[in-house]
Amino acid sequence: MSKNVLIIASHPDDEILGCGGTIKKLIENGHQVITVITAKGRKEEELNMHKNILKANHLLGVKEVIFLQYPNLEMETIPLHKITKEIEKLIEKYKPEMIFTHHYGDLNRDHQITYQAVLTAIRPIAGKKPIELICFETLSSSEWTQHTSDKTFKPNYFVDISDTIDQKQHALLAYDVEMRMFPHPRSYEGVEYLARVRGMTVGFEYGEAFEIIRRVWK
Repeated sequence: MSKNVLIIASHPDDEILGCGGTIKKLIENGHQVITVITAKGRKEEELNMHKNILKANHLLGVKEVIFLQYPNLEMETIPLHKITKEIEKLIEKYKPEMIFTHHYGDLNRDHQITYQAVLTAIRPIAGKKPIELICFETLSSSEWTQHTSDKTFKPNYFVDISDTIDQKQHALLAYDVEMRMFPHPRSYEGVEYLARVRGMTVGFEYGEAFEIIRRVWK
């Protein structure tokens, strides 16, 4: 049975870094994936970034991308309830069964705020359909946070992306301006190596790892 899935990411490229292989796999399995980008990209790339976002997502089969246009690296200047309200409207419109978003412990403050807004927007209320909430890891943010029990990414859900890793890397080419030279983690090699580590953890060639925040079987 097909379902609507929201990918809610802070910045252009976060959605592909975090779950590009899974996005492709969801679409191949008949689900509708809608990408939401909460903040603008870097100011020096702002003019070109809109088309880059569309290109990257269209390469994976995402037909709809929503831009909330909050200021880059300044989301903390926006009242959280305003961001939450916008996400609530999207949830009401698309009625997703599943949402992928940033990990709560990410170093990047925009990531933290996006997570908090999503968590608040899908708070379980009697009479409303529960929504599955899953966090992805973002290279150059998730692994750079302090390694304490309340911040560290704790993968407990893995997706085999052995058949979609090439499409993920191809989609990242649309964000080439955001990529760095190895050994920077946000490099093409870094993306591949992390996928190999996550895959071999559970017996795949390539994988993406996630931390489940809430799943409800009703």
